[in-house]
Amino acid sequence: MGRTEFVALLAMMMASVAFSIDAMLPALPAIGAELSPERPQNAPLILSMFLFGMGVGTFFTGPISDAYGRKRVILVASALYILGAALAWASATLEMVLLGRVLQGLGAAGPRIVTSAIIRDRFSGRQMAQISSIIMMVFVLVPAISPLLGSYIIGWTGWRGIFMAFIVFSLTFTLWMM
Repeated sequence: MGRTEFVALLAMMMASVAFSIDAMLPALPAIGAELSPERPQNAPLILSMFLFGMGVGTFFTGPISDAYGRKRVILVASALYILGAALAWASATLEMVLLGRVLQGLGAAGPRIVTSAIIRDRFSGRQMAQISSIIMMVFVLVPAISPLLGSYIIGWTGWRGIFMAFIVFSLTFTLWMM
């Protein structure tokens, strides 16, 4: 894999976190109205539970990737992320969506943390700073376009479609990495 492709892959893996948070924003009113009509104000818990899962996953991902390998951890984490998205997609209650989002957050921690470890493994000094800067630039741009992209997806498919988009996004970078 050439340097440009390598950086693009790492940027996509890192961007999965921002996409998972910001693409959900347009779906919150619809999810709240459908799954929690008596308390639609609980819908933003969908974001909180994702962040909770990611925070917990962050504690374990680095040491596990040191012990068992970067690629293996990304594969398992991606599978967990996809499982969480599928659970949220199929949910009939807000509580099940929240459980799915915790699993997604746990899974999202893998590519997020391991990406940084891979950069440190392969580069040092100025070259590491350049690669990190490019990846962070993408990471900063994704939240600007994700709500718009999320609203298009929701407009075409309904709010459940955003979870299918998360699955496709994760499968794309996982298969690319393999």
